[in-house]
Amino acid sequence: MKNLRLLCFLFVVCLYHTGFTQEQKNVTICWDVSLSMMDRDIEKEYYFLDAYFKTVQKAQVSLLAFSNRIISKNDFTVTKGNWSEIKTKLGTFSYDGATNFKALDDYAEKGDILMFTDGKQNISTGTPNFDGELYIVNSSKDFDRASINLLSIINNGNLVNLLEKEDPNTSKTNLKEYKGTIYNGTSGLAAADVYVKGFEERRIKSDEKGAFAVEGMKGDTLVIVYGNRKAEHVLDDNQTIDFLFTEDSIQLQEVVVSEQGIEQSEEITTAYGKENKDKVGYAVQSISDEDIAPVSTTVNNAVQGKFSGVSLGQNEDLSEVKMRPSNSVLGNNYGLIVIDGVPMERSNSFTGEIASTGFIDPQNIADITVLKGLAATNRFGSMGANGVLLITTKTATVDKAVGGEKRDLARLKNNIYEGKIKVNNKTLVTPYLKELKKGKNLQEAYNIYLSQREKYWDNSEYLIDIYNFFYGANVDIAEQILSNILEKERAGYEELRGMYLKCLENNNTKLALLTANRILETFPNKIQSYFDVGMAHKKGGNFQEALNMFNAMVNGSANEQLNFTGMEKVVGAEIRNLVNKERRNLDISKVDKKYQNNLTYNARLVMDWNNQDAEFVVQFVNPQKRFFNWEHTDVGDRKRILEELQHGFSTEQFEIVGADTKGDWILNVTYLGNRTQGNKAPTFLKCTVQYNFGKPNQRSEEHAIRLQEVDEEQQLAKFTVQ
Repeated sequence: MKNLRLLCFLFVVCLYHTGFTQEQKNVTICWDVSLSMMDRDIEKEYYFLDAYFKTVQKAQVSLLAFSNRIISKNDFTVTKGNWSEIKTKLGTFSYDGATNFKALDDYAEKGDILMFTDGKQNISTGTPNFDGELYIVNSSKDFDRASINLLSIINNGNLVNLLEKEDPNTSKTNLKEYKGTIYNGTSGLAAADVYVKGFEERRIKSDEKGAFAVEGMKGDTLVIVYGNRKAEHVLDDNQTIDFLFTEDSIQLQEVVVSEQGIEQSEEITTAYGKENKDKVGYAVQSISDEDIAPVSTTVNNAVQGKFSGVSLGQNEDLSEVKMRPSNSVLGNNYGLIVIDGVPMERSNSFTGEIASTGFIDPQNIADITVLKGLAATNRFGSMGANGVLLITTKTATVDKAVGGEKRDLARLKNNIYEGKIKVNNKTLVTPYLKELKKGKNLQEAYNIYLSQREKYWDNSEYLIDIYNFFYGANVDIAEQILSNILEKERAGYEELRGMYLKCLENNNTKLALLTANRILETFPNKIQSYFDVGMAHKKGGNFQEALNMFNAMVNGSANEQLNFTGMEKVVGAEIRNLVNKERRNLDISKVDKKYQNNLTYNARLVMDWNNQDAEFVVQFVNPQKRFFNWEHTDVGDRKRILEELQHGFSTEQFEIVGADTKGDWILNVTYLGNRTQGNKAPTFLKCTVQYNFGKPNQRSEEHAIRLQEVDEEQQLAKFTVQ
């Protein structure tokens, strides 16, 4: 306390020389009650205030408590230096929410402003401009020096750091060298951040073998950070410390690389003929005439069971082939059959029309190839949206199809929605929500939350679930709780994106943009991060900023180290929509002409989810009560799953077009769990329905659910296309 007494003495001397007076002063105390201020040294701050009011004996004091918003404003009168009522009030505050300096200057009175904060503003980027003498007081080891310095410079203020200075005569004798190795599996983890809490400016990186060495004192907290993973250890007499970080999705990304390097010289059949497998860059499945049994009497027998993810229709009819997952809501679920480069007439699951394949001689087939995905089927345009079955004959000739009476697909039972599916929209039950429900009123429930928060803090879904619990009763409290995610030093991707989706769902565009920027800052290697920033700008009305981001994605300039092609379809639709609707207000000089033509749909559906590890099936039920499933599973579409993990995206779009698609639609979702064993993190899934997409009367609505129970079926959305 010796150094603190000296600091406060110098502060009092400064006050004396700037105008010591017994006249009443106007004083505003801005008291930061955000979550990070739980680590404040309140006794030092009390000591400082005691010194201040010994000098300022008479004062009219406004006490502003703030976190992500102004929490409260209380007025006090100090006489003869007695500030005990203020001290009592300061002891009653709870610490919750992120930090926002916005509006402080609107509430602060003219006069002295004593601002107690660690400077970690994360809800706003603005800096208040006070009308008076500003004193910024910090008592936290872990504080944002740059933010506090900027605040001081703009206001010509004074920074009072209550941290005691190290005694140069004794500090070196107390310092010890702590060393160790950071392991990732059995190998060393290089480039991890290592530092002692409170001395972030002295951080170092682990070397190529994962080794590190830092100086610290017994009782200090050693912090190890790598990506979104973090470990802390209180230093003691043991000066050799090893850390072990477990693998997550990194191992799967390495598998992708190794798979792409296998059998480099192999040739495969594509929509454009034979190509080198490595050159193509996408997966296909093929069989040759050697794989077709001599006893096969029909082409149906030749194909059945030979391809994963491919199923035939009633009576195993090839004309009704489906190549899951279907990625269109155009009404027709059946794939396209191409024989020797010529597309055949397609069957149509929407109208019931059936095209014959009986003319195909299985003994005349040289090879059969299945193509799925936009990259594999782009030659055939929208006809290939449900997949393409390429058949090459030995004679390279095609007989004319034998005509026949068309069957009524309505008689089939395999894709008719009977309306008997149990839609489970039961109320979410978790231990912490059970505890909250015991509160007899809002304040009691909030107090229960404060008492349980530390216990569930590491659950990525906790704060989002608590936000949902309070949202209907008090939006301000709900958003304050949600903003705590931004207070976390290393919030995970699933938690941050879950917060982002919730903000969009409830139209909090400002917080959505702040969250998206945080995600991009923390996870710049995910292409989804760039798209989310663009969408947040669009939702907030910042159309030029949104267009700039989307355009940077399609031309690759957003990050030249990343491949954005996995989201080209979604991003391209957003560019076209922006250019069409806001052309007069936009600079489109850098937009490629191919994105300047308008797209119109009866409706466009955009699916977003926060957990890339999740597997689920979305069932689309059309107005004719026919359904198809889009499978986000490793079995259903392994290629897409690997692309998502490798490039980091979790968004998909679906288009509804055509006169027959008007009417009532239902979207059901079945959750199949997470691919990684032991990962129990739930998934937040959001569907944006954009009616009359690309038209003057375009409008949107949001639907969202939480997926947690395996095999649980829920209704995601019910909407009407007109």
